Amino acid sequence: LVTTLVVMGVTLITVWLLHLLLKRNSRGRGRCAATLPPGSMGLPLLGETLQFFVGSPSLDLFPFFKRRLEKYGPIFKTNLVGKDLIVSLDPELNNYVFQQEEKAFQIWYPESFMRILGDDNILSSVGSLHKHMRNLVLRVFGPENLRLVLLHDVQSAVKTSLDSWLEKPSIELKAAASSMIFSVTAKWLIGYEASRSSGDLWKHYDTRGVVTFPLAIPGTAFYRCLQVQSCVEDV
Repeated sequence: LVTTLVVMGVTLITVWLLHLLLKRNSRGRGRCAATLPPGSMGLPLLGETLQFFVGSPSLDLFPFFKRRLEKYGPIFKTNLVGKDLIVSLDPELNNYVFQQEEKAFQIWYPESFMRILGDDNILSSVGSLHKHMRNLVLRVFGPENLRLVLLHDVQSAVKTSLDSWLEKPSIELKAAASSMIFSVTAKWLIGYEASRSSGDLWKHYDTRGVVTFPLAIPGTAFYRCLQVQSCVEDV
């Protein structure tokens, strides 16, 4: 889960740059074309998508980013899931992008991401709507509520999970910890309690395919995500 979040965070947050810069570059040809950072666009259509999705057991920086950081530096161009992108691993630049959101930079997410999460998700909202939705989330997961209310639920979830682990010869710690965190989050966001239901909602959220080619063809990761999306909406 940590590795997935790191990858999504680095890719989806800093990746906005490219859509903008490449469009400006194409528009500026013949006039004052922008200079793009070093990097490779990979194979036609596929780009460098296959290398990007190669897994890693380490919680360190993903190999895809690590190799390109060493070769090109903290800012490089690439092509993932059919889109030309610029990736930034530079903390100062990323902070600047955050500060200039909806000013110098327009937020953008891959088509597969938006189709699965829906048009009304908090990440795609802008302006006053984004501020309102963010305040609603902070009201639940803000420091004060974490200390007064959520800490008790977290402690209870940890105790329940540890007790259940005693009955098993071995556990997959990463998956078990992720499921435990999900149970607490889902309870407060949507009122879901695994103990009062079939308890398999986490399996739907664990389906991998948010950042992939948006091909709704049986057998693809994106198709599986669309299937579990309908199951989640029925909960």
